[in-house]
Amino acid sequence: MVFPAVRRCDTVRCETHEQIGDRTLLKTSSVGRVQRLLSVLCLVVLATFLGATAAHAEGPIADTYEFDGQLGPDGILKATETITFGDAAPDRLTQRLALRAPIDDTRSFVYEITGVQATIGGAAADAEVTEDGDYLVVALDTSDAGNQPITISYEVSGATRSDQGATGELTIFSWRALQGLSVEVAEVSGTIRVGAVVELIDCLAGPPGAVVKCELYAAGTHDAPLPTFKSFERGIGEQVTITVGVAGSAVAATDVVHEDWSLNRAFAITPLTILTALGALLLGALALYLLHRRTGVDASHDGEFAPVATFRPVGDGESVFEIHDGVRPGHVGTVADERVDPVDVTATLLDLAVRGHLLITELPHDQHGLLDWKLSRTETGGDELAAFETQILDAIAPIGGETLVSTLPATLSPVIGNIQSALYDDVVQRGWFESRPDSTRNNWRRIGIIGVVAAAVAAGLLIVFTQFGFLGLVLVLLALALLWVADRMPRRTKKGAKLVSGLGALSSLLTTHPTDNMPSGRELPEISRLLPYAVVLGGKGRWLEAMVRADDDATPDPTDISWYHAPETWHLRDLPASLTQFIHTVQGELFAR
Repeated sequence: MVFPAVRRCDTVRCETHEQIGDRTLLKTSSVGRVQRLLSVLCLVVLATFLGATAAHAEGPIADTYEFDGQLGPDGILKATETITFGDAAPDRLTQRLALRAPIDDTRSFVYEITGVQATIGGAAADAEVTEDGDYLVVALDTSDAGNQPITISYEVSGATRSDQGATGELTIFSWRALQGLSVEVAEVSGTIRVGAVVELIDCLAGPPGAVVKCELYAAGTHDAPLPTFKSFERGIGEQVTITVGVAGSAVAATDVVHEDWSLNRAFAITPLTILTALGALLLGALALYLLHRRTGVDASHDGEFAPVATFRPVGDGESVFEIHDGVRPGHVGTVADERVDPVDVTATLLDLAVRGHLLITELPHDQHGLLDWKLSRTETGGDELAAFETQILDAIAPIGGETLVSTLPATLSPVIGNIQSALYDDVVQRGWFESRPDSTRNNWRRIGIIGVVAAAVAAGLLIVFTQFGFLGLVLVLLALALLWVADRMPRRTKKGAKLVSGLGALSSLLTTHPTDNMPSGRELPEISRLLPYAVVLGGKGRWLEAMVRADDDATPDPTDISWYHAPETWHLRDLPASLTQFIHTVQGELFAR
C-alpha cells in the first residue's frame, strides 16, 4: 500500500546577538526550553499519524483489482474481476453487487446479475451467492488462497440505456466496476471491451455519495483504444463507476426502470396521461349521452297532444269535467314521474270513493283527539276496475269488510308491492312505456353498481401500478354518471310522451279553469270527479273551496257528499280541513309502512 508522505519536523535553532553576561545565558536557556517543547510536540504528532496509519492498514489489503468487461451487441455485460494480494488473502472475501441504482427519489435502474462464478489460483472455487435486499452478495472462503489471484465473474443485464447525444441516439453503458468489496484496494484498473467507437467516457470513484473523478480514464487514443480507467487507494465498500457511450445501433439498451409508488407518480402530469384521461372522459360522456338518448329519452312525437280531460260545455256558462281514454289518477303520477308513490295510491283511494266503490267515513273524535277514517267497500260503482284498483280494494276493504286509515300500514304492507307491480304493468299494457319503469331502473342500477365497482378496482390498479391515476378517476366518474343516469332510463313511447304533454295541459286547466261553472245543483258530484286529479296535479284547494260555496244553508252536511261521510255536526265548510288531513294522513301512513 502506498502511504501518504510523512512530513518530518526538524529541531528549531534560535540565536541571539546580545552579549549581556548572565542575561545572555538566560535567553539561551529559554530558547532551549522552547526547542524541547517543539520537539516533544513533533514527536506527538508523528506518533499520532503513524498510529492512525497503522490502524488504517489493519487487515489484508488487495494490491490490485483488475476489471475486465466484455459488452456485447445485445447489451449484456460479461465481467471478470481479478483480485491479487501481496501477502496472504483474508480468510473470507465478500462482495455486495447492487441490484438497483437510484435515478431520482422515486425511480431506480434494476439489474439482473446471473452466472456468478469464482476461481482461486485458476481453480474453481465454491462461491456462496445470496440476496440481501437490493444486493447480490458473493462470499468466498479464501483462507487457503495465500497470494494466489482470485477471480469473480458474472453477467449483467440492465446496465445499458438509450440516450440522445450530439451525434444522434447513443447507448450509454454504466456499471460499478468496483463495489461492495470487503477489503481495501491499492490500485483499481479496468478495461471495457466493446466493438464500437466510443463517443464518451466518464469515471467516478470514492465512497458512495462522495465520488470524485478517477485519476485516469481514456478511450479512443493510441495508448488506450478501448475504454480504460485507473484509481488508487480505494477503501472498504468504495466504488468505481465507469460510463461509456457508443452509437445506439451498436449496442442494445437493456435498462429496466422501477418506480416506487407516490402520489406524484400515480397522478403524473404528462401529455400522455392528461390526453388519455381527457380522451376517456370525452368518449365516456359521449357514450352515456347516446345511451340515454337511445334508452332513457322519450320517443319523439309530432308536438301535438291529445287532451287527457276537458270541461265539456253543457249549458250557458256551465261545463262538466270529462276524462278521456280511461286515464286514472294512479296513472297520472306514475306516467309523470315514472314511479308509484304514496300520492298515487292516495289519489286512487279518492277516485275509487268518488266512483262509488269505496266509502270514506270520518269518525267522531274529541276536540284534541286524532282524526281517523273508516274505509268501507260499496257496490254502487258500475264501471270497470283496473287490476291495481281491484287489488287495493281487496286489501283494504274486502266485500262486506272495512278498515281504518290508522291501520293502513299493516293492511297494505303485505300487498303494496303487488299493487305497485300491477300499476307498472298497466302503464306498459296501455302503451305508455316500452317496459316497466321499475325493472328498467333496476337493471341499469345493477349495471351502474357493477360499473362503479369495476371502475374502482381499475382505478386502484392504475393508481398503484401506473402513472395513469387521472384515468382511474375518470373511470370512476363515468361509472357514477352511469349510476345517476340509471334512474332516468325508463323510456316513454310516443303515446306516453303525448300523455305527459296532455297532463301538463290538464294541470294548467285545473289551476286556471273557473270553479263556478259547474251545473247548478250538481256542484258536489261534478267537482268530486276532478278532485283526485287535482290531488296529483295541483289546484285541490280552489276546488274544495268551490264545494264549500255549494252549501246554501246552515244545517250540518254529514252525508251531502256521497263518497265522504262525517259526524253529525260536520258542515261542508269543514271539508277542506278534513280532506286535506285525510290525504296527509294516508300518505304519512303509507310512508311509515
